Formats: sequence, structure tokens, C-alpha cells
Amino acid sequence: MATRNLASNLDNTTNRVVAFFSRREDAYRALSDLKQAGFNSDQIGLAVGHEGETSGNATSTREYDSSFWQKVKDFFSGEDHHEHTDFGEVASPMGWTDDRYEYYQRGISTGGAVVTVTGDRISEARTILQRDGADLRESGFESDSSARSMRAASGVSGTEGDRRIQLRGEMLRTHKERVQRGEVQLRKDVVTQNQNIQVPVTREELVIERTPGSGQVTGEIGRDEEIRVPLSEERVRVEKQPVVNEEVRVGKRQVQSNQQVSDKVRHEELRVEKKGDVDAPETNAPANRKNRVA
Repeated sequence: MATRNLASNLDNTTNRVVAFFSRREDAYRALSDLKQAGFNSDQIGLAVGHEGETSGNATSTREYDSSFWQKVKDFFSGEDHHEHTDFGEVASPMGWTDDRYEYYQRGISTGGAVVTVTGDRISEARTILQRDGADLRESGFESDSSARSMRAASGVSGTEGDRRIQLRGEMLRTHKERVQRGEVQLRKDVVTQNQNIQVPVTREELVIERTPGSGQVTGEIGRDEEIRVPLSEERVRVEKQPVVNEEVRVGKRQVQSNQQVSDKVRHEELRVEKKGDVDAPETNAPANRKNRVA
């Protein structure tokens, strides 16, 4: 029997939940869900069978066990997963009845697993474990171990007068991960263009006016005289000055939308085959069933 952090969890009998899984895959899925919900490895315990305890093809079983143990090793932060402890010694402080102890031990030896969770969030842990298909009952363990083991392996339970068969099905589980859908790059380009500006300018022009003389001479005839009149004008000088035309602010916002996903799921339906003179009701029609999505 291989255990992981189970002994410390079983000693804490106040805030604890014990869950049994008939399949180790379901147990590991529960471990992943618990860790995703914030439970640490010190609060979680695991008990499963040794490699080679389950029946089946030896090669495929070894490959399956190797893959499973690697997942367990990674889950518990790389601790050595070959930590073997007798399940009876570990479970002795629990005060279980013989029926309950044998139920767990038999289930572990046939490929099942026991997961324990301790701490102050037992109600939340119970919800997660139950969602993953855990057996969380505290009572109702029959003493007829051999008959119960055979019924559990075949999916049939109950007494001789009341026999039951479980109809299993698959359900869709959705997980969200954030991926990069694109990238926006903003940069500035320098664009050159011609700009025309009308600027008013002034200039001086020479104005000559002639008027009739008065007849009086003020100087000698032939004496040269000249007058210099400077003419000026305005000229436009152009210089460029950088200014801020506008400001661009860049940010991100969360936009929520609904995305529809679909896949094919399988389920088991009851089929009744009659042989001989048997009066049995027609029960081939499935009961009210809804495809669940987790």
C-alpha cells in the first residue's frame, strides 16, 4: 500500500473528510481540483495500491503506473513516491469499523484510492470531492466483503432481493486558460508635406508729384542737386517650431462574451434481453437524464 501525507491527515480527526474513489484517475483529478482551489499538499492525503496490484496486461499496467506515479510525484512537489506504509497501521487511529476498513482496503487493492483532506475548509473540499465522484459516506458498509467486492467491480450493488446496476456516462468539463490572441504595436512615422501660409507684407514705393513753380529762383541755374530716398519692404523669414498636435492614450479592458463548446459524450443505457417465458417490463427507454457540464 502506498500513501502520501495520509498519516498526518488521519491523525487530525476533527476537521477531516475521507473520500474513496473506485478509479485512481478520478482521485488524481480530485487532487488537481483541490490544489487549484487553494488546498496545499500538507492538507491532502492519498492512499493507493502498489504497482502491479491491479489485474490486467503487465506491460500496459507498468506503463500506466509509471505515468500515474509521475503525476503524484509532481503533485507532491517531487517527493519520493515510493513511500510504502501498511494501510492498517495508518488507518488505526481513525476508529473505523472492520467493514469500513475492509471496504477501503479492498477498493485500494483493486485500483481505487482514498483521499483525505484536513483543515478549516472541509465543506468546500467535500463539494469538490463529491463533484469528482467520491464516495463520502460515513456508514452503510456491509460486512459481506467478497460479494460487495464482486458487485463493485461489475457496477452492480445491492442484496439478493434488491440488485442494482449503475448506468455510467461521461460529462464535459471545461477549463479556461489565457492565451495571446494578438498584439498591437504603436509607433510614430514622420510624414512630410507642404504647407502654404498667406503672410501680409508691406513695402515702400516712390511717389513723384509735380506742381507749378512760383517763379522765384532760389539757386544758380545748372547747379546739380540730388535727393536720395531709401525704399524699404518687409520680408518673411520662416522657422519651424515643434508643437503637440494630439495625445494618444493606450490601455486594455476586459470584454466578456459567451463561447459555445461541444464534444461527443458517451453514456450507458439499460438493455433488457428476455430468454424463456419471462414477464419483464420494457425498460430500454432512458430515464430523465441531462448532460452535465462541469
